Amino acid sequence: MRLVIIFCLWIGTHCIGQKNRIQEINEVTITFNLDTVKIQNEWEGINASKIESLQVNDAAGLIRKLTSTSIKSYGGLGGLKTVSSRGLGANHSKIVADGFSITNTQNGQVNLGQIHSDNIIYVRSNSDGRSQFLQPISAQVAGSQFSLETFENNFGNEGLQFRLLAKQGSFNQWGTYGAMKFSSEKLLFSGHGSFRSADGNYPFTLVNGNQTSEETRSNNDYTDYHFGFTSGIKKGKSVIRLGYMQKEFDQGLPGAVILYNNSADERIENRDQNLFGDYVFKGNKTSLRSFIKINENHMKYTDPNYLGQDGGIDISYRNRSMQAGIVGENKLAENLKIHFGAEEVISDLLVSDTTFASPLRYHNYAILGLKYKFSKRFNLSIQLSEQFIKENNSAGISAENKFKINPYIELSTKDESQKFGHEIWYRSSFRMPSFNELYYNNIGNVNLEPEEAHQINYGWSLSNSPKGILQWYFRNNVYLNYVTNKIIAIPTKNLFTWSMQNVENARILGADFKLGSKWGITEHLKFDLDLNYSFQRAVDVSDPNSPTYKDQIAYIPIHTGNIDFSINYRTFGMRLSNYTNSLRYSLNENISANQVEGFWVSTLSTYYALKLKNKNNLTFRFTVKNLFNSQYAVIRSFVMPGRNYLIVLKYAFN
Repeated sequence: MRLVIIFCLWIGTHCIGQKNRIQEINEVTITFNLDTVKIQNEWEGINASKIESLQVNDAAGLIRKLTSTSIKSYGGLGGLKTVSSRGLGANHSKIVADGFSITNTQNGQVNLGQIHSDNIIYVRSNSDGRSQFLQPISAQVAGSQFSLETFENNFGNEGLQFRLLAKQGSFNQWGTYGAMKFSSEKLLFSGHGSFRSADGNYPFTLVNGNQTSEETRSNNDYTDYHFGFTSGIKKGKSVIRLGYMQKEFDQGLPGAVILYNNSADERIENRDQNLFGDYVFKGNKTSLRSFIKINENHMKYTDPNYLGQDGGIDISYRNRSMQAGIVGENKLAENLKIHFGAEEVISDLLVSDTTFASPLRYHNYAILGLKYKFSKRFNLSIQLSEQFIKENNSAGISAENKFKINPYIELSTKDESQKFGHEIWYRSSFRMPSFNELYYNNIGNVNLEPEEAHQINYGWSLSNSPKGILQWYFRNNVYLNYVTNKIIAIPTKNLFTWSMQNVENARILGADFKLGSKWGITEHLKFDLDLNYSFQRAVDVSDPNSPTYKDQIAYIPIHTGNIDFSINYRTFGMRLSNYTNSLRYSLNENISANQVEGFWVSTLSTYYALKLKNKNNLTFRFTVKNLFNSQYAVIRSFVMPGRNYLIVLKYAFN
C-alpha cells in the first residue's frame, strides 16, 4: 500500500502546470573558498537547494542523508541527537562549521539537535584522510568528520542579501530565522539570529505485551535561540575573519517509556558562547591558515524528584576550551606537495558539586604529509599525525597521559576523462574519553582506555557527462574497521545517566553505495533521484567465551538507507524523502528481549516560489513528516513523533 501511495504521488506531480518561467531555489556562490569544504562534486554532499527542500529541524536530519551514518535520536524534535559513522561512536567524529571544530570535552559529543539547519548551505562527510588541508588538525585526524558551511560566514560577490523565515508546525512548533549579509570581493559583514520552541507533547501508542494504550509524550519541550555576527576583509591573497556566536537552550529531558511510566522532570539549561577568528594566505606555491577559537559552555542540570539526601539535583557545569593552530600546504615541485600543521586545545571543567572532579586537559596535535602525482592519473598520499594528551585532576585521580602516532596512506587513480576513479586507503585514529566518561560521579570510569580504530577502504566512482539531459553519479565503498577499546555509552533511566564500558575488540565490516541522477525531461520539468544504502556489520570479537561474541554492537543498525525523489515544474516542486533503519539491539547481547524494531519514515514536502521585483523572492513550503504515521523508536523506549506538519514561509533578497 505504501509503494502504491508513493507511486501515485509521483505520477500526480506530472500533471501540474504553470505559465511562468522556471525558477531555481536560490543558492549562495562562494567566490573565496577557504577549502574548509571542497565543493568540486555536487553529488558528494548536500547543497543548498536540497537542504531547503528537506525542511529538517536540525543538522541531524541532514547528516542522516549521508552514507554509512546512523543517527541516535532520543525523542525527536529538539532533543538529543548524535551521529555514528561507519560503526564508530559519536565521540570519534568531528563536526566542523565554517572551518572551526565544534568541541565539548565534557561529554565529547556534539548534540546535532542544537545545530539549526536554516542557515546551512552545504553538508558533506569525509571518512578518509584526505581532509581539506586548511581544516583544524583535530578534525583531520578524527575517525570521521562532517563539514557544514553556513550562509553568514562565507565570502561572495552578491552585495547586500537578506533572509527572513518563519515556520509553524505540529506540537506547537514555532521558529524564526533572520540574516543580513553584505559580501563583496573585499569585504564581508553579516549578522543573524534565530528562535525555536515546541511543547513536544506528541501522542504515541504504547505496546506492552498484548495490551496497547494511547499515551502522550511529556517533558519533551524546548526553547532555544542563537545569534551572531561575522566580519571579514580580503586583500590580495589574504583573508581575515572574526566572528562571535551565542546559543541558549532550555529543554526537558524525556525519560524512557517503561511499564506505562511516561513521566520525567529532568531539565537542562545551556548557554554556549564562541569567539573565533582566522587568517588565510593563498599563494602560488604556499597556502597557510592560522586560527583561534574560544568557547565557553555553561550547562545547568536539574532533577527535582531525585531520591537523594539533598532532595533533588541542581548542578551547574562550566566547560571552557581554547583551540589555536596553524595549517598549511607547500608545492615543492610540479607533482609534489607537502602539508603540515599543529594545534593545541586547552580545556577544563568547573562543577558546582564539590564531590565532582576538576580536570584540566592539554591536547596537542601535529600533522605532516606528502602528496605525489605521477603519470597524470595516479596520486599517492602519505601522512603521519601525532597526539599528546596531558591531564590533571586537582580533585582526585587523573587519567594517564597519552601519546599516539597515527599513519595514513592512500593511492587513487582516475581515467583521462575524470569520470571513472578508484581509491584505496588505510588510516588509524584514536580518541580520548571525555571528562564525563572518566570522572562523572554516577558513570565515570577513570580506567577507560582510549578508543583506537584501524580503517581500510576501497572505493570507486563513475559519472557521465554533466552536459547531457540525463546526468548521473555512482559511488561504492567497501571497508573494514578494527577497533580496540571501543567505548560504548548505554542510556539508562534518563538522558543524563549512562553506563560506560570498553568493548576490548570490535570488527566492523561495511559497504555503502550512492546513486544520484538528474533528468531534464523538458525545459521546465526536472526530476531528481538520490539513493544510498549502507551495510554495517559491527560485532564484538573480544572473547570467544563471552555470550556477546560476534554479536552486533548495541544501537548500530546493519542496514540503513535513503530514497529521495523530487520533481520541479517551473515554480512548483515536490520532494518525497524516505529514511530507513533495520533492526537493532539495545545491548550487546543479541537476544530477542534486546531487539529494537526497524523502521521506515517518509516525508513529503511541496513548495511554490514566487519571484518578486528587484531581486526579491518569496517561497512557501508545506511539509508532512512521518507521512505514514509510523510508530517507532530509534533508541529503545524513547518513542518518536508520529505524523506531523510544518509550514514555512521564506523571504529572500539577493
